[in-house]
Amino acid sequence: MFGLKKENNLYIFEAVVHTDQLYLNLYDGNRKVRQIPFDPYQRIGDVWKLEISEDISGYSYCYEADGNVFTDPNGTVFEGRKKFGYLKDGTRILKTPVGEAVAMPELSEEWIKDRPLENPYDETIVYRLHVRGFTEHSSSGLKNDVRGTFQGIIEKIPYLKSLGITAVELMPAYEFNEVMLPDYGNKNPYQTEVKPTGRINYWGFTKDAMQLAPKSSFTSDHKNPRNEFRKMVYELHRNNIEVIVDLYFTYETLPDYITTVMRYWRINYHVDGIHMIGSAPYGVIARDPYLSRFKIWADSWEDPSRGNDRYGVYRHGSTKYLADYNDGFQNDMRRILKGDESMLQVLMGRIRYNPEERANIQYMANVSGMSLYDVLSYDRKHNEGNHEDNRDGTNMNFSWNCGEEGQTRKKSIKQLRRKMWRNAYLLLMLSQGTPLINSGDECGQTRLGNNNAYCQDNNINWFDWRLLEKNKELYEFAKYMIGFRKKHKVFHQSQALRMLDYRSVGIPDLSFHGENAWRPEMENFRRQLGAMYAGEYASDDTFLVLYNFHWEKHDFMPPHAPVGKKWAVAIDTSKDDINGIYPEGEEPELDTSDIIVEPRAIVVLKAVKDKSYKPKRKRAARRKRDTVEKPGGNEGMLENPVKKSKADKDAIASSEDTINKEKRMKQ
Repeated sequence: MFGLKKENNLYIFEAVVHTDQLYLNLYDGNRKVRQIPFDPYQRIGDVWKLEISEDISGYSYCYEADGNVFTDPNGTVFEGRKKFGYLKDGTRILKTPVGEAVAMPELSEEWIKDRPLENPYDETIVYRLHVRGFTEHSSSGLKNDVRGTFQGIIEKIPYLKSLGITAVELMPAYEFNEVMLPDYGNKNPYQTEVKPTGRINYWGFTKDAMQLAPKSSFTSDHKNPRNEFRKMVYELHRNNIEVIVDLYFTYETLPDYITTVMRYWRINYHVDGIHMIGSAPYGVIARDPYLSRFKIWADSWEDPSRGNDRYGVYRHGSTKYLADYNDGFQNDMRRILKGDESMLQVLMGRIRYNPEERANIQYMANVSGMSLYDVLSYDRKHNEGNHEDNRDGTNMNFSWNCGEEGQTRKKSIKQLRRKMWRNAYLLLMLSQGTPLINSGDECGQTRLGNNNAYCQDNNINWFDWRLLEKNKELYEFAKYMIGFRKKHKVFHQSQALRMLDYRSVGIPDLSFHGENAWRPEMENFRRQLGAMYAGEYASDDTFLVLYNFHWEKHDFMPPHAPVGKKWAVAIDTSKDDINGIYPEGEEPELDTSDIIVEPRAIVVLKAVKDKSYKPKRKRAARRKRDTVEKPGGNEGMLENPVKKSKADKDAIASSEDTINKEKRMKQ
């Protein structure tokens, strides 16, 4: 690993720089006190090495080459940038404090014992958040110095647990320059002083980031980012919540550097996985033994030229670690949600998609794109606030405003949006892949139609905690659906559903139906589908999910429930007065053989015990006659022990009475 290390009282600097001469600059505060040249004879290719035996622990350093002073890209800790978005820090050259960089981290006994959780994907609920945005809003109820920090996440762990989250994905939590500067390419043609543009890169996906160092402005004391990040990971692990970090790479990033960074976060910070964004050498990463048994998410791990076996010499086995992470599920399900034509075949594929060799992270909304509630409130993007003439951001939102663009006062539109929002959560939580919720979507947060809010360090991106009360019905439904999914294994099975009755339980593990049982209708204009999950394949209840994405109501004739059971309504998204939920034990049973599903609604039927059911009596097996001994030596002969009816017994008794009377008369 390049950068600075200390061995046997020697300070060893290693750097990769394409230059004829490299210098080490030492600083006392902001004053440069020394410049030490690297020995060209110690250079191998573009790798420079410098060893210093004297004590320089009181200084900080950076490098200089060809007249340019620059930060050590392999530094693990930096001075400066203690305040997020401070414009004067935008042009600051970050320096690494020598003493702090080589100091042994504070490793408690608990931290040494801490290990990644390795929760299976089928038991995982992912929550993606921005470290600053999650608690920066004043409504978070935290102290000023804790808001927008790793410590802030620690203090909100009870909220994450109550929601049902089992993994958090952190947007860039490493040191990046959020102050945007003019982009002159490789050279500044004007040869003038570079000044900040005044805009902020809130997301942090920058190509000049220092990816080995937790971000200083995300700490509550701005003194030791490494320790506070470790503390956050430890506390999340104590509460059975995994930590996945985002790492952004470009095609210019060296493969060696990428694997070094990934190893560093795993070994030094015990993170449970990494979401690779941008360009990365998938083959090298999949074969790295240090990254084996480690969750790695990428746009796609599938290689068409090699089938399903992509790169994974260290990835075989029953446990999944790799996962696809892209917009495919989101875009398809949004089209289904708003009622596009020819989408039933896609719906059938999406709700059962569960590859054998890898997982699939799926969501209805994410950071890039509209928020979930905006998908139901805007027909087109509204990125005017980004000051790019609304040219940035995708035009493919697959959204529908439900009748009016943006915020509305019409009760009918508000009610429709709530129903559609519930539909969206059902599509997410009742599909077999691993669901991801973007922070704020669980309570209907809006970005006012902005689908590319990368530069908005304000209320557009900050989590507004007041919405938990204002949009309580949305939050309660989201929370209920997470619990519903966790409780019912049929909706998150570890193996792919085969649509076969391979255990001979009477029905397939998954079957599809139309308005009539066992007859799915696949014409392009159809928008209705039934999906029945056999509970015996997951030691669970049997469920039937009825989807109606048409703007008209439809009458379904569902298949028969299992023997001794009858259908009862567990969820009906059209029931706004009860927030779509019938609590367990209070599900109304179907009294007829059909059920009407309202326009743009989803109904979940559960097979419950039929109290009126009486099992059919089995015919009694004929008994063999008792064994009797006969004088002729017929031992062992069995008398047929047929059970005599009451009439037979009465006749025999009457006959015996007659014989006895005759005997008495003769006497």
